[in-house]
Amino acid sequence: MRRPIQQLPETLANQIAAGEVVDRPASVVKELTENALDAGASSLRLELTGAGLVNLILTDNGGGIPKDELPLAISRHATSKIASTEDLFNINTFGFRGEALPSIASVSRLKLTSRPEGQDEAWCINSQAELSPAAHPKGTRIEVADLFYATPARRKFLKSVRSEALAIEAVLKNLILAHPHVQITVLEDGAETWHVPAAQGDFFQSHATRLGPVLGDEFAKNALPVFAEKPALGMALHGFISGPTLHSGNATKQFLFVNGRPIKDRSLQAALKNAYGDKLPAGRHPMAVLFLTVPTDAVDVNVHPAKSEVRFHQPSELYGLVFAAVHQALSQTLRPVMQAPDNTPAFTHSQSPFTDLQEQQFSYAPNPITAPSFQPAYQPSFTAPIPTAPSYNPDFQLPPQKLLKGDEEQAQPQAEHPLGAALGQVANTYIVAENNHGALVVVDQHAAHERLVYENLKSQFTEGRIAAQHLLLPVIVSCTPAEAQLLLAHAEELQKFGLELESYSPSAVAITAIPQLLGHADPVPLVRDLTQDLQSLTPRTTLNSRLEHVLATIACHHSIRAHRRLSLAEQNALLRQMEATPASLTCNHGRPTVVSLSLAELEKLFARR
Repeated sequence: MRRPIQQLPETLANQIAAGEVVDRPASVVKELTENALDAGASSLRLELTGAGLVNLILTDNGGGIPKDELPLAISRHATSKIASTEDLFNINTFGFRGEALPSIASVSRLKLTSRPEGQDEAWCINSQAELSPAAHPKGTRIEVADLFYATPARRKFLKSVRSEALAIEAVLKNLILAHPHVQITVLEDGAETWHVPAAQGDFFQSHATRLGPVLGDEFAKNALPVFAEKPALGMALHGFISGPTLHSGNATKQFLFVNGRPIKDRSLQAALKNAYGDKLPAGRHPMAVLFLTVPTDAVDVNVHPAKSEVRFHQPSELYGLVFAAVHQALSQTLRPVMQAPDNTPAFTHSQSPFTDLQEQQFSYAPNPITAPSFQPAYQPSFTAPIPTAPSYNPDFQLPPQKLLKGDEEQAQPQAEHPLGAALGQVANTYIVAENNHGALVVVDQHAAHERLVYENLKSQFTEGRIAAQHLLLPVIVSCTPAEAQLLLAHAEELQKFGLELESYSPSAVAITAIPQLLGHADPVPLVRDLTQDLQSLTPRTTLNSRLEHVLATIACHHSIRAHRRLSLAEQNALLRQMEATPASLTCNHGRPTVVSLSLAELEKLFARR
């Protein structure tokens, strides 16, 4: 039988709306804390019982709600934050729909107590809209008990207490990072789990204090500050990123904020990861806390019930802003920081990356990106200056075949070299050096030289000058018919890299020319590795990625090998080239090339401290 169209009861309408706004305790925490921030709160206290399912209490010191507005506060579509259609496209607050409190009240036993400045006493209202006087200081206290008792089906589909607690923790991490000037205290089942005092200072000074509690001390110690702006568009980027040797197995340690609002945006995450390029190992992700500031009329936050997704009017401009700023910050990360004896390499910059950013323009960003005049609050542990004029000679190559004695030449330590002076080799694989701070520096000679050759090749390829060396007699490489077809299909592309191939038979190809820098090296292993690389590339692989694969493979075959003895002069030459080459802290595959141990940490290991 057809039912007639009728108006839904207000209670049922609220419960339906609650399904979009409130789907678990974490969303209750998010909505209530955002309301408190909109009210100007500088202190938040959250008490949880049973991960918020049994009881959830939020107390703030914000502006409070007058007595006569309390009934409206728990009514649908009642808000003080917008009043017209124009306001909807110029939102300056976290909340604006007027749905959070009525939605929560419809699925729980809510009790709201509030006292604004100038009101003699506090007043309380419950889910049934019953008003009563109460005792409470300036601010608001909201108690949410028996969440989803009125909608048992929703409660049945909730996850375990542990899972709900982790979801709340994710909300709290965003809150802690985005609002350093707000004191936050969290109690779970009576025990204090978080207490983050309010921070002082400018953006970088205050936000730096919040990195450790959320992302760990290693990130906080070595985070690279990032700043860029496009004044003509009213866009700016502030934040922190991890160095190339500190990364995560997934993207959960990337925090993005737009005008203080936590968001998820695949395009911005792609810009972040693409800026790292080949500095990260395959399958790894950078860690970052990035704050974008854009004009309120250039972003639409009213596209998702939870407001976690937004729509930008100029997404390509923001992509370029993030990519350029992160790329520039990483280009300054050359200096190693002293590593604690925990088997985890750590690196940092030697000075603020802001120094050389002033008035610099990026060719891949349509507008100039400038840097602020202030400096980060913390001081990195290594202070050797970056050379003002790069001494990198792109033609520098260690001889690929000749072995030199390690005791022929001696080198004196130089204060301006952060990687120090070479002392010798371990297992003819790792260069051991000491810098003027007494730090012990260990360099993987193959990984380090591989990066140098790779950067050299990229420079040559950009200039179109990878020279080929034609062979007197072709070298024949046996392979399967499928592999032969694959190599010949890419023959024209490989010729640009100095490698020329011709068909010899259905199951073999002939190498007629090789990159000149390979010298007398056997080209067969290079071609076999290139075959494996080409097989791993998918049709969706970008041209840039394909070029990087080829260059990285050639670089690997030309680099000095492990177990090769080098003279001290060669060792020091390698260290100097590393200091003058961007991205030399990792090899082409994202693995670290340098680890170091400070004098203080050495003394601690030997119980001298």
